[in-house]
Amino acid sequence: MAELNFTYVNELISVRKTLHGGNRGAPKKVINGSHEGASINRSCIVMMSALLQSFVQEIFASCAKKALPNLENDVVWDAYWKQMKSWGNPSAENTKTLFLKIGVDDIFTGLSWQKCDNKIIRSKLNTLNHVRNSIAHGGTVLRVNNADYALTLAKVTKLRDFVVAFGERFEEHALGKF
Repeated sequence: MAELNFTYVNELISVRKTLHGGNRGAPKKVINGSHEGASINRSCIVMMSALLQSFVQEIFASCAKKALPNLENDVVWDAYWKQMKSWGNPSAENTKTLFLKIGVDDIFTGLSWQKCDNKIIRSKLNTLNHVRNSIAHGGTVLRVNNADYALTLAKVTKLRDFVVAFGERFEEHALGKF
């Protein structure tokens, strides 16, 4: 069973809360007009994206081996994955495209839970990916859907909670396609 371990993300969130006290209002400005704690918020996003990417890859491997039994052979799997591993970050579209390679038209079809329908799932995955890309590519101003995005501790926490909920459901959902 694939696992999403949020120990380090949770630690960063705890450090971030301690730094600002969790109070309302923007943290004080520091160097170059950025706010205190911004680097911790950004670190949480990059870490969550990386955790989610390896989680999806692990589930993909299980599904691929069910769809294509010859992939159970380690040598064959290694050659296959070498061609696949540049699938990208876990945006909704990249994940959908990855699973299409083993015959699943849309891996997200039928995935939802209370207060999180399929459209919201895709949107949150894409938000996480857009913010991660802005950070990873050196953006001072973060952008989501061509608009500026203020990355607050509350948004980090909500994205973490979403990824946890996604992680609790995605493996069973994906394996159920086979």
